[in-house]
Amino acid sequence: MQANKWLQRIKERWHEGIRHTVTPLGAMLVVLLLVSGLLAFATSQNVFFLLFSLLMSSILISSFVNRLMLAGLDMKIELPEHSMAGEPVEATLVIENQKRWLASFALEIVGPDGRRFYVPCIEGGKKAAVKLDLFWAKRGMPQPVVLVLATRFPFGFSMRKTRVAVRVNRGLYPSIRGKAGFADIFGEIRGQAQGLLSSSEAEFSHLREYAAGDDWRRIAWRQSARGDNWIVKEVKSGGEGRLKIWLDPGSSHFELLVDLAAYVVWELQFTNTKFDFASPDFEIEVFERREAYTILRMLAEIASSPAPVPNHDQNLYILSFRPGYLLVPGEARAGTH
Repeated sequence: MQANKWLQRIKERWHEGIRHTVTPLGAMLVVLLLVSGLLAFATSQNVFFLLFSLLMSSILISSFVNRLMLAGLDMKIELPEHSMAGEPVEATLVIENQKRWLASFALEIVGPDGRRFYVPCIEGGKKAAVKLDLFWAKRGMPQPVVLVLATRFPFGFSMRKTRVAVRVNRGLYPSIRGKAGFADIFGEIRGQAQGLLSSSEAEFSHLREYAAGDDWRRIAWRQSARGDNWIVKEVKSGGEGRLKIWLDPGSSHFELLVDLAAYVVWELQFTNTKFDFASPDFEIEVFERREAYTILRMLAEIASSPAPVPNHDQNLYILSFRPGYLLVPGEARAGTH
């Protein structure tokens, strides 16, 4: 039982890699240590015993101190507020020295891509920040990033290193880059939204003065030109004529559908189109860019699940790759050959 325990520990250490290595300078010191030890025992001269003791204490102090430099360090990766999968992300690695009265010196950080960063000193109780260029292909909460933290302080005789799985503070939005076939679907959605808007604008009940938050497209220009105030058209029903996009969580090719939804939402908010975006678990009215970011945040966390498709009406556009709805862009393109 004890043998299995030791074997498991050896495997773990091997997987982590060598945590303590001797530098060329340290190798020279070890040679001097051996030579001075041999001379001390061969000649019984005090000077060689003193030299041997000095070299041995230097090695022990170096090993103890560089281990102490790596102790008490807390690391986390902070992403920008709006970070997207499939795009390079300039993240910030925050290193906090939790040792209140002792600084950490000469820290070396090796990123996932092999790039090295140096932090000269982190005072006790203080933080340091390092910029990292990271990349994730998938949306959602990323897995912890594995970094190597090392130091040669104080004498450079040895280097102690450790692998650290650093947590990430927030998730990634799905990609908003259009893929093949996305532009055609977006054109269809935009055309339907404009058609609904035109029909709703034609059915107004009365004119009134402009109020903050009113859609500028409802301004009655002729009536406004006659007076000092802006005049807008009041429709019969405030929600009538607005497009509602429904995302099907039970669709096939779900990740591709989420990318399509992110692309559509992102492009629609540049056209100043007001619309509703819904799924079984949420419904959001989109009036400006911050609501678009809210939808992207929802899409970063949404998971595939069975759900019935609602009854279709003229205001509803269903994003789904189920049979009878949208064609999968890649498969549709392949079928044309």
